[in-house]
Amino acid sequence: MTWRWYEVDAASLEFEHRSDWAVEEIAPIANDPAGGVSLEVRDGGGRLIAGLDTGVITDLVCTPTGQPPAYVEYDAQPMPELESAGGTEQRFVYRSVSPAPGAGAQVTYAVVSGPVPTPEAVACGLFDYFDLTESSGGRFSGAVHADEGSSVEQHLQKAAAFENSQEFRDVKRMLVSLRNTD
Repeated sequence: MTWRWYEVDAASLEFEHRSDWAVEEIAPIANDPAGGVSLEVRDGGGRLIAGLDTGVITDLVCTPTGQPPAYVEYDAQPMPELESAGGTEQRFVYRSVSPAPGAGAQVTYAVVSGPVPTPEAVACGLFDYFDLTESSGGRFSGAVHADEGSSVEQHLQKAAAFENSQEFRDVKRMLVSLRNTD
């Protein structure tokens, strides 16, 4: 399998992706007045692998209710080549949170800032954002979706099996390759 680099000039970022995956810039979701970029990475069949968004102000507010859900971090890796103007440490994570009463499991792979979250912090779900500038951040992430009709347990079994797949290794390589270009 060959790999190629994709440059996100407007955000001074680049990442590596499989040559049979397509990268397409889409309308940005940026809420930072300075702007941002959004793009999608899709496999050869058109299935969404991951999305990258920059210019996202991540002042998320959460009011946890009830019992904190179970959080599992299957894999993590520091990303020293992706710098933050705010000085936070960036890392790749593959993780799940399951379930708060009445909710299904959420399984994501993402670039995030900071250490492993506290149980209280995951009570509102997984926030897959990283710090980029002093005022805003970005998101480079994707999800393992539950099969239709599957239970929470089946979804988490699928997530555990995904970690041992070639697709997971390729997704991780792509996300971990994200770095600043300036």
